[in-house]
Amino acid sequence: MISEDDENVRLIEESETEGEKKKGMVLPFEPHSITFDNVVYSVDMPQEIKDQGSTDDRLVLLKGVSGAFRPGVLTALMGVSGAGKTTLMDVLAGRKTGGYIDGDIKISGYPKKQETFARISGYCEQNDIHSPYITVYESLVSSVWLRLPQDVDKNKRKVGSPKSFLHKIG
Repeated sequence: MISEDDENVRLIEESETEGEKKKGMVLPFEPHSITFDNVVYSVDMPQEIKDQGSTDDRLVLLKGVSGAFRPGVLTALMGVSGAGKTTLMDVLAGRKTGGYIDGDIKISGYPKKQETFARISGYCEQNDIHSPYITVYESLVSSVWLRLPQDVDKNKRKVGSPKSFLHKIG
């Protein structure tokens, strides 16, 4: 349980609308870089592929992938459908529990330890259910509305919620 006295957690007041104030919690944030070098991810060869004549024991899904994500730098991971973008992100995030991962993954220069990484990171999975016809802001508004309790006044739902949500999570 986190208390208000905890020196690592500060309670702040932020103005959402004129005259209305809301308390929020700001957790400490320390930016980290992620570097990865020659990452290879493979799984046991599916029987269906072996039945077609493959003699390999493993199916390689990522081969020799290297790169870096730096704090404060927007990085785009691009490629055609099936290129391995989601697989790479799942490997880096530690979400792949089966298969074989080789290569060098570091967090701010230190070898990645999943237990520590899970405590200091967040990962938003690919989600294709958002409408392509609305803006990012409208998507956030919709998400906030769905997550708020039903007893929250409709006017409070509309005023500044996505902005304050983004401010709170950094």
